[in-house]
Amino acid sequence: MSLLTIITVTWNCATTLEKTLRSVQDIKNETIEYIIIDGVSDDGTLDLISQYASLVDQMVSEPDTGIYNAMNKGVSLAKGEYILFINGDDELVSEGFPSVLQVLKQGKADIVCGTTLVGSVNAPTEVLTAQPLRLPFFNTVPHPSSFTRTALLKATPFREDLRIASDYDFFLGAYLRRKHFQILPAVTALHQRGGASGDQDLSETEIEQIRHDQLGWRYPLYNTVGYLYRSLKNLTRQPKP
Repeated sequence: MSLLTIITVTWNCATTLEKTLRSVQDIKNETIEYIIIDGVSDDGTLDLISQYASLVDQMVSEPDTGIYNAMNKGVSLAKGEYILFINGDDELVSEGFPSVLQVLKQGKADIVCGTTLVGSVNAPTEVLTAQPLRLPFFNTVPHPSSFTRTALLKATPFREDLRIASDYDFFLGAYLRRKHFQILPAVTALHQRGGASGDQDLSETEIEQIRHDQLGWRYPLYNTVGYLYRSLKNLTRQPKP
């Protein structure tokens, strides 16, 4: 059994995928499995993947019903103890991997979270670090740098009725079930904004639906706490006379 399975879901991403593949190549070793789940690309993506055939341990190209259906397919094939998802327009940052792999070998945490940079490594526009305690309020766990125990993902697959926020649903559910999150100060991913996840209106709609479903009777309580927090924050930002 491998220590880590990295999964990339692709569909017509020939213009961005090579940097992803090269970044996987930089960290790949005998303890890491790499799976690609493709949605029958027709733009040259499959030709590009074939050039990296020695890098890819398992490859599936078939129709799917959405990104989370494809991600669940990858989970079902994974042989690693942990799983990391990296998008076909994102990159892994190799410098952070040695410390993460050491923690994965210990096998104590259910979800190990590194840091995701947005934009570029040298001049990031955002630095995304996991904040599990804030999950009842916001989506605060960046999935490109979150290493999740495979058994947990197989026991609680991604909801396929959601289009872009099912990873939040998964992480919130894990938090509410008191799964062990471990945060590491290691940069492991470079993310680019945009794509389906850039639909802010849909994201907010799905997140509120998830919060309502997951929090149940606690939903209005957390909303009240969130409102008070934002109000207090706005007061502290007001300029002094």
